[in-house]
Amino acid sequence: PTPSPTETSESPSPTPSPSAATVGPTPTPTPTPTETSESPTPTPTPTPTPTPTPTPTTPTTGTLANLARVPWDGGPAYWAKFPGAAKLNNPNLFPVSVYYGKPEHATQLKDIGVNVYQNAEHDGSTMASITNTGMLVIAGTEWSRSEVGSNPNVVGWDTYDECDMLGLGCNGSTYEQNLQQMKNKVAQIRGFNDGRFAFANYSKGILGTYWAPGLMDDFMSAVDAASVDNYMYTRADLQDELNRTPAWPEGANTATSAAYGWQIDQMRKFQSTPGIHPNWIFVESARPFLNASNDRTITPEQMEGAMWSGIIHEARGISIFQHNNNGQAGFGTYSLVQAPADRKAKIKAALAGIQSLAPVLNTQSYVWDAGAAGTDTMLKAKDGSAYLFAGIGLNGGTGSKTFTLPAGITGTQVEVVGENRTISVQNGKFTDSFANEYTHHIYKITI
Repeated sequence: PTPSPTETSESPSPTPSPSAATVGPTPTPTPTPTETSESPTPTPTPTPTPTPTPTPTTPTTGTLANLARVPWDGGPAYWAKFPGAAKLNNPNLFPVSVYYGKPEHATQLKDIGVNVYQNAEHDGSTMASITNTGMLVIAGTEWSRSEVGSNPNVVGWDTYDECDMLGLGCNGSTYEQNLQQMKNKVAQIRGFNDGRFAFANYSKGILGTYWAPGLMDDFMSAVDAASVDNYMYTRADLQDELNRTPAWPEGANTATSAAYGWQIDQMRKFQSTPGIHPNWIFVESARPFLNASNDRTITPEQMEGAMWSGIIHEARGISIFQHNNNGQAGFGTYSLVQAPADRKAKIKAALAGIQSLAPVLNTQSYVWDAGAAGTDTMLKAKDGSAYLFAGIGLNGGTGSKTFTLPAGITGTQVEVVGENRTISVQNGKFTDSFANEYTHHIYKITI
């Protein structure tokens, strides 16, 4: 992302044991009467009552202990390395950031559902003007160390934006120079010794073509957390870019929710170990560009689908690029706070839905193929329930989808979260419908 109003076309656990069988109580045998020395004849011993054979009972809950786990990134153990980011290490908070937001908008952004400023604008404001609202901040370099101080709501330092592309965030004339500039900035942040993490945003380097060739893994390993921005819904020229990308499925349309989840997959591919550090996905909230006649403005429904696609592919946070250059859209430059009431209400509801599931999202996923062709899924568990998150994948179609549940799940009714309906499970499977390419569902079922 970039705050300028226009961009060029080059811009870019220990395993839990299953419940043991419960056995019935063993009756106490009838005691033999005690003989006394005064009894001339011993009292006959009564025939003891037979002890019934214990009958095991069927466990009332299942287990997912037989499933492997997806490599875990950004969990409590990871964030414990950064004591300055303690407020981000919160199981009840799923990070939703705004890029280059104005400090004066903090209260309005918080009401919409944003909880992090990523590289906040400075404009003469104080850091406290943001953090006093409860917002967290990943501070950009225009904020001095004295301005940040020991503020516990400032959890990290931003480095550069799109340093994997020449002529943008870094000013090197080669990618090697850009990489060294990134490493130097991270070393400077390490030298602060304030317990905060180093964050970077990347872009087209993840495509595996001519941006940062052979260096994207180095860019990824240079920082503690990263985000990626390729605005698939709004940027028309990305279709041509993706068509020459080896990892892009042939014939897939970029203007889909699934294209955002694909970006997270790419980020993880460039890590020495997938999930070695957390990655966030950028989603636009309007129309960031003006330089192509076919560029589009994202709808709230598409925006929601894109966010969930990123999450389903293990994004550990959402970054929102709110700057809008489409003067015909009916809302201003800051498209979250200046959007019409109906549009703002839809975005707010979508973010509330994500945040309500933060305790679930902040758990490690299970490896599971739900078997529904053309869909992307993620399986998690929390407090005795399994959660299956599902959306349409790249080249997937709309319509009816049948999902298979792990054998360890015993529930017979699926609750469709947030939709006020249930679906019956038959032989470990259930079927649901997906009306649009951005349609997503969240299924909750008793383990």
